[in-house]
Amino acid sequence: MSDECVIIGDIKRSRDLDSWRDIFLRLEEALKEINKKFSDDIVVSFVPTVGDEFQGALLNSKRVYNIYTIIRSKLQVDIYCGIGVGDIEKPFTKETGMRGNAFYRAREALEVCKKKKRSMFIKSSDTPDQTDTIINTLLRFVEVLENSWTQRQKEIANYYRLHPNFTYKQLGANFGITKQATSQILKAANWELVSEAESLVKVLFKNKHQHKQSKATKPYNCK
Repeated sequence: MSDECVIIGDIKRSRDLDSWRDIFLRLEEALKEINKKFSDDIVVSFVPTVGDEFQGALLNSKRVYNIYTIIRSKLQVDIYCGIGVGDIEKPFTKETGMRGNAFYRAREALEVCKKKKRSMFIKSSDTPDQTDTIINTLLRFVEVLENSWTQRQKEIANYYRLHPNFTYKQLGANFGITKQATSQILKAANWELVSEAESLVKVLFKNKHQHKQSKATKPYNCK
């Protein structure tokens, strides 16, 4: 069973956004950073596609949330992100003409995002998957909390996501505020809960890959 993972993204309400050129340049910069940083995990390089969409494919689902975090935080605008897990058919040597269950499921997941107004959704099978349900529920939990954030809380939280090893003092220095003010802003944003949920999402994405891998290598028992 194939474990490849496709990400298809779409910038929300792009027609209503000012400075589309600047946003598109930030998107290109973010995708280039991802292609370089996660080169060992990438099957199909991440690139802008049609209109306000972008896509790429990974060997497995381990790095999905890391990549999603970089794109969302760098763009500083809202996005839809559909995740599909499965096989990828690649009939040519170049990255063209590709299809497969991972692509189909990513597209279906993207449509769920648009229909239900979700930022991110994963689909790894054509029948209900328990791990998918847990991941999607946690993502919804994070999104509900994020929707209550002020612009300042968004800026600081997104920057913190990109620099998880920063202390509150270092984080605050980037915004010209004190360590205490940084702590208060993140506390008001329920950052501790968001961080715990996101850490669990990353673990579940990683475990999903490892679980499929162990099933694929498990010897057949004829008893």
